[in-house]
Amino acid sequence: MGQATDRKVTEIEQTRRRIEVDLRDLEERLPPPLRSTKALLGVAFTSTALMMLLLRALRSKRSDRASAEVVVRIVREDD
Repeated sequence: MGQATDRKVTEIEQTRRRIEVDLRDLEERLPPPLRSTKALLGVAFTSTALMMLLLRALRSKRSDRASAEVVVRIVREDD
């Protein structure tokens, strides 16, 4: 059973290497302006996601504060 496992691990490593080489080849084929756009979009999406997480954390901290409860009593006076 150890040999079968070793074979599978070797196959997985070879497949990973082949995929990495293919991805590098595809990235090299992209025209430079498209590569720059891709990088800028990645930065924009990442910064947007981080900002959303930050705002969410800040909002949850605001709701954790002790709030003053206001009680209004309406008294009806019958004459």
